[in-house]
Amino acid sequence: MESRNDQNIKVVIPPRADRKKKKEPVQAAGTQPVRVSIPPRHGRTATPPPQSQAPQGQAPQGPERKPAASGPVQIRIPPRAAQNHNSANRGARTEMSFEQLAQLASSVVMIMVHDKKGEPFASGSGIMIGRKGYILTNNHVLSEGSFFTVRIENDDNCYKADQIIKYNQVLDLAVIRIDRELLPLPIYKGPQKLVRGQKVVAIGSPLGLFNSVSDGIIAGFRVLDDVDMIQYTAPTSPGSSGGAVLNMYGEVIGISTAIAREAQGINWAVGYEFINLFTQGFIS
Repeated sequence: MESRNDQNIKVVIPPRADRKKKKEPVQAAGTQPVRVSIPPRHGRTATPPPQSQAPQGQAPQGPERKPAASGPVQIRIPPRAAQNHNSANRGARTEMSFEQLAQLASSVVMIMVHDKKGEPFASGSGIMIGRKGYILTNNHVLSEGSFFTVRIENDDNCYKADQIIKYNQVLDLAVIRIDRELLPLPIYKGPQKLVRGQKVVAIGSPLGLFNSVSDGIIAGFRVLDDVDMIQYTAPTSPGSSGGAVLNMYGEVIGISTAIAREAQGINWAVGYEFINLFTQGFIS
């Protein structure tokens, strides 16, 4: 899509996560670039675009995804047990070292997308947002999937999700659920506005490299398709979509969503304002 403005930048928002071919390493998705106009920023708004509608009294739901009977993935659900790591939402807010922030990768997951035959054909990332198995990711990560499997750090099991519980195509956000107790990441509540130059850490699975950690800064604030986005410099690649962008307190300030083609260190994340609005009722 194109729009007229003084500045046009090619931005890639993959319709799927990175591809995985048989007997070959995971490859970046070959997608056509979307031309997105990035106007000058005159101020940010926290009013989200319309969300997917559902009957009154029910949470919006996406289409049901049913797994193929011949799916090769074995699902083993261990006994529920409380998890422990240095969570940033315990006690007073204190800045964390990069080493401490890297430990929060245990609350970031890798999502494999399967076709009707049960074959994995794409992958992406997601973050734990609710103790009862709720995981937030980008809507485009789940595109065209019949069902999904979730990999968690320090856990040899593979967890299956066959339904998108809630999604919004404009915000590019979606929620799935697995049958496991989780330790959610805290979502930033905005006691102070984000600023350019602020340090960030990104955690995701670029090109299928499970829970890679990178650092950078907030480079600016832009508007893509009428959605306020955070521009950041932490290295990001296809497969990182749906991963966490954290501040130095270990709080989620954004979800990795898009990258600029033919550029270095120009990446975008859906911000915490929209995440907080979208995930109401799931966070615990």
